[in-house]
Amino acid sequence: MLNHIPLNQISITDSFFAPRMRLSERVAIPYMWAALHDQIPEVAPSGCIANFEIAAGIRQGDFSGWWFQDSDLWKWIEGAAYSLHHTPDPTLEQKIDEAVDLASKAQMADGYLDTYYIIRNPEKRFTNLRDHHELYVAGHMFEAAVAYYEATGKVNLLNVACKMADCLDRNFGPEPEKLKGYPGHEEVELGLARLFRVTHEERYLKLALFFLDMRGKSPCYFDEEARARGEEPWPAHAGNQWKQRMYHQALVPVREQTQPVGHAVRQGYLLSGMAETGGLLNDTDLVQAADRVFRRIISRQMYITGGVGSCHEGESFTLDYDLPPERCYAETCASIALIMTAIRLHRIHPHAMYGDIIEKALYNGILSGISLDGTRYFYMNPLEVWPERCEQRYDLHIDDERQGWFGCACCPPNLLRTLTGLGQYLYTLGPKELFVDQYVSSSINCSDFDICIESGMPWRGDVKLTIQKASIEPFTIALRIPSWAASSIFTLNGKTVQPDIRNGYAEFHGTFHEGSIITAEYEMVPKFIHANSHVPNYAGKVALQYGPMIYCMEEVDNGSHVWNLLAKEESVSVRFEKDLLGGINVVRIPGFLEQGQEEGLYTDTPLCYHETVLTFIPYYAWGNRGKGEMTVWFRSLLRESLPRNS
Repeated sequence: MLNHIPLNQISITDSFFAPRMRLSERVAIPYMWAALHDQIPEVAPSGCIANFEIAAGIRQGDFSGWWFQDSDLWKWIEGAAYSLHHTPDPTLEQKIDEAVDLASKAQMADGYLDTYYIIRNPEKRFTNLRDHHELYVAGHMFEAAVAYYEATGKVNLLNVACKMADCLDRNFGPEPEKLKGYPGHEEVELGLARLFRVTHEERYLKLALFFLDMRGKSPCYFDEEARARGEEPWPAHAGNQWKQRMYHQALVPVREQTQPVGHAVRQGYLLSGMAETGGLLNDTDLVQAADRVFRRIISRQMYITGGVGSCHEGESFTLDYDLPPERCYAETCASIALIMTAIRLHRIHPHAMYGDIIEKALYNGILSGISLDGTRYFYMNPLEVWPERCEQRYDLHIDDERQGWFGCACCPPNLLRTLTGLGQYLYTLGPKELFVDQYVSSSINCSDFDICIESGMPWRGDVKLTIQKASIEPFTIALRIPSWAASSIFTLNGKTVQPDIRNGYAEFHGTFHEGSIITAEYEMVPKFIHANSHVPNYAGKVALQYGPMIYCMEEVDNGSHVWNLLAKEESVSVRFEKDLLGGINVVRIPGFLEQGQEEGLYTDTPLCYHETVLTFIPYYAWGNRGKGEMTVWFRSLLRESLPRNS
């Protein structure tokens, strides 16, 4: 199993991502800290810190928010910890230490820590794993503890996490006296595996595997648990048992699962936990099962932006090819879970396909979740918006503008930890090989080599890699060839070369001396993307891609009724506009505005077509200039010459 390069050995200088990381440090981290303290009056109150204070006996009151409210703090700490790798900040460390100290005061003597049960029903802990997310919260605590320890060397949060992990180990397991449960919302599996990586405590990895292998067994633990509470296993309003077990990915054991089901974020966290645990244990069956479901997602149930989970009900997957644009739930957290799975599968068996998915989701379905000023967020990421319909069709459940915070605020801190921890997704390191997975300008400074990468992406396809030090001989440098590249040209020390191509990577082998330079030129051309013919929503429509970016049309650029615009698939122009939306490539295409008569709902009067120019911006940037219509998929005029089958 390969690994990522430690974040303290990576310096990100990228003109696209570095400003976003600085914005996270300067704006998002303090903004979220204030939100967790209920200090932003115009947004939904969190109650998160207040809950810890009540649990610690510092203040009086009752628990507020969702059962899993603690997880917002743990994800915030994880994101803040990642930022410390590239921007040391003693004041921020002090805030984290204050939060950790508060949490340690709330922690029970046996290590249990979950403020909902500590405040409300400490005697009923571990009695409703299906709904109340104690194990999910613990998983995020473990991830935060690992991140903070790796950033600072401090063990204060690691000690809190290990006490909770020990508490779980005393209560769950195959032994007769222990509970045989598993989380309703997956996450603890990944958290335990990551905790094992730094503590080398094998009990944690074994417990992660136990939780994975118990899921989906018969009889269903959630049924038995509910009966023990004196409840019917599945409330009538929640649907039948089959649907509910699908919702929790518990219909069959995880090793037998073949397709994504249920809650999309839970499914993604489950797959990432399977990949991480399976990779550490060299458990081929577990890894293959995760890979099987992952590939089904990206081939049949993923939006063009890297969004997953098309249904509001249950925030869930539905059936293959069901990808409605106006009901596109595509929770930001679900795309994050998708790339968490992709990078772990890639580390087990490297392939460019995983990097392509990370790139797609990162530049599109994840970045769209946060405003350019870093203070407003999308929970859902639709591909088509008509604001008036969003406001009056309550069955859509789609926001037409980003929000300052949410009562269920999982997405903002998840975005934070993804952006500040970006370095985890850039490179994969083997004993004698370096995979360049994402083209983000940065430098690597480690004991074996120093390498600098300069990239024009996402606006240009040029890459320059300079070896400043290399002490491993022989060594392989592998560059991912993006799936969108129309062509690729490589040079080594100024000479055009044909590198070995393996699993979608261009491989350069040999001994690299100080000053050696590898370049890659990936040709970017605007592409009109068609959906699979099984997807009913996009018949007769196309989407626009340029490099890694998916593009959309907004009302502010094109006028109202964007659904009446048709593009000519010709004479496409691309121009970088540095003063628009932080600097973007704008794509313009000649086309027509289709108009009918305004009177009467229906008519047989021929339509009129007026020449116009369609303006497209990157999807991630939409919604930063006020409310308005938006669409990713649009109609186009067929090219004059089309291939025909006899």
